Amino acid sequence: MLNSAQLNSARLDRLRSGWTVVFLICIGVLLLWTPDLNLPLGNSDDGRIFGRAGIQARNFWELGPVESRLGARTDPFIRAEFNIPPRTMPPPEAVTYAHHPPLKQFLTIGAVGVLGDSPSAVRVADFLLGAATAAFLAAVLRAVGLAWGPTLLAVLAMVTTGFFYVYGRMGISTSMLLALTAAVAKLRQVERPSRWALAGAGALAALTAMHSWIAVASLGLLLPWLFVGTLRRRLDLADGRRAHQAGVAAWLRRGWSPALTAVGAGALLGGLLTAGWLLNATDISELSERVAFRTGNDVATAAEQAQFTFGEFLRRQWSFAGHELLTSWWLRLLFVPALIAGLADRRTRGPMVVTLAVAASLTFALQQGAWIHRLWNVPWVVPTSIGIAALADAVRRLLRGRAAALRTPLGTAAAAVTLVTLAFVVTGGTRDFYLGRPADAGAVLEQARDASPAADAALADAEIVWFTSGIYTPRWISYYLDLPALLLDESSLSHVAATDVILVRNDRVPDLDFLPATSMAAPLAAGDEYTLISAAALAR
Repeated sequence: MLNSAQLNSARLDRLRSGWTVVFLICIGVLLLWTPDLNLPLGNSDDGRIFGRAGIQARNFWELGPVESRLGARTDPFIRAEFNIPPRTMPPPEAVTYAHHPPLKQFLTIGAVGVLGDSPSAVRVADFLLGAATAAFLAAVLRAVGLAWGPTLLAVLAMVTTGFFYVYGRMGISTSMLLALTAAVAKLRQVERPSRWALAGAGALAALTAMHSWIAVASLGLLLPWLFVGTLRRRLDLADGRRAHQAGVAAWLRRGWSPALTAVGAGALLGGLLTAGWLLNATDISELSERVAFRTGNDVATAAEQAQFTFGEFLRRQWSFAGHELLTSWWLRLLFVPALIAGLADRRTRGPMVVTLAVAASLTFALQQGAWIHRLWNVPWVVPTSIGIAALADAVRRLLRGRAAALRTPLGTAAAAVTLVTLAFVVTGGTRDFYLGRPADAGAVLEQARDASPAADAALADAEIVWFTSGIYTPRWISYYLDLPALLLDESSLSHVAATDVILVRNDRVPDLDFLPATSMAAPLAAGDEYTLISAAALAR
């Protein structure tokens, strides 16, 4: 029986463990993000993603599960690609969006149902899941046998990137993928896992199949990785030569395991739920069309009309990675060596192949989407971080004898570099460009909706919110004002009514020849970057 001194020592050891540091990193990430829980939804990926999620959650609770198509309806926002004439009733498909697995949407629906309809309720589930990604990455690296030093450095390298700071909070992460990878890595090593472990792995597989398309794609690699790991472990315990000579059937029996059954069954269940949700809301022909569209190299958006070459595509993706410290110069410098180290190390090779394959698939197989969206490059942060761990572990193993004394100071210095990088991300242009300035658009709408009597009266009579150039996929307009949002240009002027309102991006005003200067003189609401005005001056 342990005495009090031994118990205190055991508690101190637990506090000193790497998991305590991982927990503190997750808390630190949440503390950095929490002030933005109520950040207005604006003209950014943050506004576009959470604006849609908020509208769909609201419709679920107001229309009910059936009429909202289990949270897929986006009324009153009308999808621009359907070219629905103003003031006409859109068909159901124009106000329905179900192009991705539904887990994030279900979590948002739950949060809004419990916490009420607000930007913070719309964001909270993704914030928590994003912060947990740090713990899931640590679990993967520990499961494959890496020491705590390289593991913690890899976690810091990931969470201090601009990519993670901006997009990790939006659910644009590999959280469920990493959680299942960690579980599979452990199951490969265990002959008889407990029933609870099998049930947990099956549940993780189901959630992974409902989380994102790259998570779904990872299942096609994780299942074979589990099979091969089980096969090799059993061959090591048996007469490998005799096992190889036994035939394919014996080979399959030797690689199959209850863990593989649990993960496969969970993946199948999650896949069926995802397919059911998608097909309940979206015709299969539309899903096929979107895949064909995303795999092309033609860009046709309000912002750009172009056809790009592969060389132009590579240059654009690299420029995305370096923009406003989405990744630091030192991380880009270590990118190739880290990938090589991760693939060379037998322990990290499996997770590296899985995460690298899904990241490359998203970028290179769906080039049109990656050309438009910076966020499609976010998954590259994970294999890079795994590679950083392998690279750090290789350096650690090289430092032997007297040189081993350098391990701690070098590790501390490397960790300090990541934290300094994060300081520049948070206080520099990254947050301002991707979150702060675009949020001014939502702040203007909140001001008009909540604080201005004149705007209140104008919005009561408005049927459409028009928006000018430089504003993209503004689902957040419909989220705030509960009205359709349509692009205003020369071709649509004849549809403008005097009772409508217009959201203008201030830096684009000089280019809007159809906008009278007098229309900006008495705004309904104004901010530094955006202004909401009456359409009376434009109505014909």
